[in-house]
Amino acid sequence: MRRKLKIQNLLEEAVKSYEEMKYDDTVLYLETVLEIDKNNYEALILLTRVYTGSGLFKEALQYCERIYKNYPEDSLVLFNMGYINQSLGKPKKAIFYYDKYLKYEEDYHVLLNIGLSYMDMKYYKKAMSVIEKAIKMEPENSDGYLDKAECFTKQGKYNDAIKIYEERLKNPENNIEEYYIYTKIADVKERAGDIEEALKNYNIAINCENVDELVYEAFYEFLLRADRKDEIELMLINYANSPIPRERSLNLEGRYAAYIEDFERARKVCEKLLILNPDNPLHYFNSAYIWEMLKDFDKALDFIKKVEKKVDDKELIKNARKRIMKSRREYMKSLNKAENKR
Repeated sequence: MRRKLKIQNLLEEAVKSYEEMKYDDTVLYLETVLEIDKNNYEALILLTRVYTGSGLFKEALQYCERIYKNYPEDSLVLFNMGYINQSLGKPKKAIFYYDKYLKYEEDYHVLLNIGLSYMDMKYYKKAMSVIEKAIKMEPENSDGYLDKAECFTKQGKYNDAIKIYEERLKNPENNIEEYYIYTKIADVKERAGDIEEALKNYNIAINCENVDELVYEAFYEFLLRADRKDEIELMLINYANSPIPRERSLNLEGRYAAYIEDFERARKVCEKLLILNPDNPLHYFNSAYIWEMLKDFDKALDFIKKVEKKVDDKELIKNARKRIMKSRREYMKSLNKAENKR
């Protein structure tokens, strides 16, 4: 009785920590439960969820496999096994578990996941068959149509993919944000070699309502590939004037400035970022790197000293400091060589 009560208390604390996003505490409580009861279903399920949500799929799989041994017919476990294997790039295993899941209940999104897994294996005919089955289940849901368009794209059937995207834009029942569809159209146009049409659709996408910062990231990468630096400057202006927090656009501008080796511009961006968010350690590391590139190693080390109080990872600090010291030594050597040649 006392053992059960202790487990229950630990599980309640774990759930509370999880809801408060204190994941380290959550894991600690759950691991303690497993020390008492190594096959505890609730603990293993929540640990699987914690690691899956953090993108740590290998760790998630270890816990999920432990539950599967004891609950091989549990639908939630079967779904998790499918999803984790799919995320780990194991489509054949993912399909195996998804198929077992479908024996217990039909699910639109599980069918689409199976379709995507077949796509990863380049079994496009099979993928299309499964996606069509999902579309029949929910004919007004755009997710299936977008996966169908993706399948066409992977086969090089670009016109068929574009047609689907354009139909979704016209459909009043479309449940996908317009900016996302225009971004997908831009991607297909680029794959087809039509750079101007890709550029046009990216520009439409960034002017849509509720546009996501990832659209600007995708647009930026496209412009780099297309070597359209003039358009990057215009895109950065649009980004800065968008409703997305200013910190995001400055981050991208800083990346671009470093890419073209305009370190003075990058330095000014770093200053603005530190004013906007002085608690973000990344801004200090970036500032240190930029001052290193500007050959002011003392200022670079000063930023590492400042960020030392803001991060727990001492190895990260040590490696950053070591890198700057090495750069300074190499720079001084190059100066001495140049001096000796005179």
